[in-house]
Amino acid sequence: MPTVDGPGVASEGAAPSRRVNARLVAQELLGRFGVLLMLVALVVVFSALSPHFLSQGNITNVLIQSSTNAVIAAGMTFVILSANIDLSVGSVLAMSSVLGTSFIADGGPIPIGIGIMLLGGVVAGGINGFTVSYLGFPAFIVTLATMWLFRGSAYVFTNGQAVTGLPRDFRILATGEVAGIPYIVLLMIAVYAVCYFVLSRTTFGRQVYAVGDNKEAARLSGVNVKRVTAAVFVICGLLAALGGVVLSSRLFSGQPIAGITFELSAIAAVVIGGTSLSGGKGGILGTLVGAIFIATLINGLVILNVTSFWQQLIMGLVVLAAVGIDQYRKRLASGRV
Repeated sequence: MPTVDGPGVASEGAAPSRRVNARLVAQELLGRFGVLLMLVALVVVFSALSPHFLSQGNITNVLIQSSTNAVIAAGMTFVILSANIDLSVGSVLAMSSVLGTSFIADGGPIPIGIGIMLLGGVVAGGINGFTVSYLGFPAFIVTLATMWLFRGSAYVFTNGQAVTGLPRDFRILATGEVAGIPYIVLLMIAVYAVCYFVLSRTTFGRQVYAVGDNKEAARLSGVNVKRVTAAVFVICGLLAALGGVVLSSRLFSGQPIAGITFELSAIAAVVIGGTSLSGGKGGILGTLVGAIFIATLINGLVILNVTSFWQQLIMGLVVLAAVGIDQYRKRLASGRV
């Protein structure tokens, strides 16, 4: 009876193994470096098309422009990692902003006014988190409702008028710098350093990933799913309010119309950064790169005199491409590619 040569068997078995390894390598490269490579490519293209794009002033401008969205998107990352969504962040920003700036405009101390803004974000996030986690309502519906609720509250509180008459010191966050680095950029870096530590080095961070990956499995392993879910919405509300502090300082006013569509930009930054909309996969640093990518794209298009209509069209295509990459990563992971 003929025998099969040993090396031949090994060779036949090695082919599927090599294909599996190739899929794993492709998945790892897409997950870790995909958005970074996209950002580098974007910078190369815009710098070739415009000699002013890589100037120090423009680079600083891009980082400042990305700061508000980056801070909001950091909180959104927690929510999406837990397999939820928050559509109310722009309205939370506006509501908390007008509350705090009204207090400051009436002569209140600036630190307390900022504290009022942050407290407003925590309360708003708590309302979302409690309704989603403990009452069991869908996050999409809850935050869609509170998007209108919080925006309406901002309009009612200010009668639709901007809050002005703020002291000059309130602009320090927007105008101050250390060693040439704006305070706003330093704040953005600090936010991401803290969020990175929480998600990668704490039990709570691991629980967020576990809840997003499989709620039932997380519950059976001892994770308090309701508490974790509520907490991510509180974090999201807090960082939306912090984004309101940044924006109010830049605008030198509290605007009830501020933050309209900011939830879409934040979600876009998270998705472009590689976090899966289905939860459980992704990371905070990718979101930071995603936010900078969006600011870089818009800045470059403005420099090239591309109209706002085309900017929105291009932004939509970029987000669609990011979702496509996410789906491709899932297919790689499941071996369907």
